[in-house]
Amino acid sequence: MGAPFKVLNFRTRRPLHSLRYRFILVVFILCLVQQQRLFFIYRKALAAKYSPTIFDTKFGRIESRLPSVDKNLNLQKDLIENRSSWQVLGSGWEGTTFTYKDVVIKTFTPGTSPFRNCALGEPHSKWPTEIPASLYFGNLMASGIANTSSSQSGFLPVEAHFLAPATPGSDPEWHLVTPFLPEGNLKTLSKKLRKTHDSKMSAELDIVYRPAFHRLLRTLDSMHRAGFCHDDIKPDNIFVRDDAHWVLGDLGNVRHVSHPYHSSRLWVNNKQLDDCRANDAVRALKSYLSFLRSASNDKAAFDAEFFERRVPFSKLFWSTITDSLTLTAENLHTRSSADSLSTASVLNAPDTSSFPVSHSGAPLMSMFRKHQLEKEVKRALRMSLSEGLSRTIGMTRIFGVPEIPC
Repeated sequence: MGAPFKVLNFRTRRPLHSLRYRFILVVFILCLVQQQRLFFIYRKALAAKYSPTIFDTKFGRIESRLPSVDKNLNLQKDLIENRSSWQVLGSGWEGTTFTYKDVVIKTFTPGTSPFRNCALGEPHSKWPTEIPASLYFGNLMASGIANTSSSQSGFLPVEAHFLAPATPGSDPEWHLVTPFLPEGNLKTLSKKLRKTHDSKMSAELDIVYRPAFHRLLRTLDSMHRAGFCHDDIKPDNIFVRDDAHWVLGDLGNVRHVSHPYHSSRLWVNNKQLDDCRANDAVRALKSYLSFLRSASNDKAAFDAEFFERRVPFSKLFWSTITDSLTLTAENLHTRSSADSLSTASVLNAPDTSSFPVSHSGAPLMSMFRKHQLEKEVKRALRMSLSEGLSRTIGMTRIFGVPEIPC
């Protein structure tokens, strides 16, 4: 009777390592399924981001808004013949930017950032969206649709665009030529102001530069009324014509309002607002406040005033953020214009530079230190638009970025 019992007991026992292997196998299968799910989700998101911007029927009139054919060809010939004299201004994700005489030449290297739009007059060929967008807003809009002159337009006009090899024997690259603005962008201006002997407090700078911010908002509103969003407003992309006129540049991310990117996983993950127009307006305000902070002679004072909500720029920010979901550039302009900006209001403002404060205005000397308050300010003004995770999960190094063919 003992032997059958021993045989039955031996057959029902399962080695521990066998259960462990089965558990690992189940976990592996679940991870594989999740990886595949995320792979397709992020591939779809990238495909949405790199889908073309649709321009309306007015776009067909762009070519007539370019400089004369002879002037365009002469400039192109001069640039190509004197390529060795170009000075590198910067390089980035899409290509390299150069200066030569009184123009800026931006070259676009295909590959890392695929071209989204089909080229005008070039069957089955693509070009950077920045070229048609700059033609549309810098030439067509400034020529009458927006009722502004080209010299005072909030967009840079296109002097020329052409396809040519960067070096003999190399593949042709797209070139976009626009006027050179010596003052640079808001980052350049903030560094310049900070280094001057009579550098100012943020509230004083606000008095000087708020009118330029208002003109920028009118420029942004004209873009929104035309049915498009900038999608990449930040200090680097706001250029300085002079102290009173700022220009929206780097239009490579311009998209029509109903573009699929504005509802994609990428857009949501980066915590952008559902309405791209409201998102543009908020980013414009954050860019302006980031400029004030960077240009100020006392960032600690800015940080305190930012949360104190008593000076005009901080009151404008927090009241705007409360209603950001339905914000428009025009509405932000109205709010900003209603603020009382005067030298007297700055001189009579409370001195909050010696202590950090909470959102409610109560002193928090014992709770926050300077670097903690600085961290909170930077978090509030953050404008990141990263796609690194999407590219990793979407395996773009292996499969490339999904594109829509012409």
